[in-house]
Amino acid sequence: SISLAKFFGFFIYHILPIRKAVAKQNLMIAFPDKSKKEINKVIKKTYQHYTILIFEFMRQKFINISSIKINIDKKTKDILSLKEGFILMTAHFGNWELIVPILGIYKNATIVVKEQRNLGGDRFVCEARTANNISLLKTKQSKRKMIKALKKGDVLGLASDQNAGNRGTKINFFGKEASFPKGSAYFNYKTKAPIVIGFCVINEDYSYDFRLQHIDTNLLNNNIEDLFKKVGIKFSSILEK
Repeated sequence: SISLAKFFGFFIYHILPIRKAVAKQNLMIAFPDKSKKEINKVIKKTYQHYTILIFEFMRQKFINISSIKINIDKKTKDILSLKEGFILMTAHFGNWELIVPILGIYKNATIVVKEQRNLGGDRFVCEARTANNISLLKTKQSKRKMIKALKKGDVLGLASDQNAGNRGTKINFFGKEASFPKGSAYFNYKTKAPIVIGFCVINEDYSYDFRLQHIDTNLLNNNIEDLFKKVGIKFSSILEK
């Protein structure tokens, strides 16, 4: 399935170059010292990476997660063993969908998901994300439900890398101003639940590294706007690495 997925990625790169120009522009901003040849090589590998993730996601519900090689270090296991709930900030990076069933092995988790425009597509995606100890909440649902999940000890999972527009916090990201969502900082402010940043990264041998790390949210003046800024800067700096 990996070889087939890579072939589809190669095909899309050459025949249906969806958002290729945007990808090239963004990579040139992030890596100004790379040549056009190097940039194009990264883009081709990125297309193949995403087709692999699509294939993995489509079969995710039907495979035993224990059959996938997932490397988890001691610090991450210690965080997962905490009785209290925490706010998980992640991004569309690596295999973010695999984070959901991994969390379900260790804790109850409430994952905030965006509703798809197509009803059938939305149903398919939600069913594919079904896993033990996992609940899904749509982004438009009540914040009170999200706070309740944290207070009962759940992980609250948020993908925090999408453009938040006028509602977000403006942060310098690769030398350009970007708008980051405020959600994680808001829920930390309301519940005092810790914020944890985590990613599931695919390796060359198609195993995965799942890593979590706490971030410091202590403030001297308890100002929520300062918290939005502090969390956004920390998250963006980790993404830039």
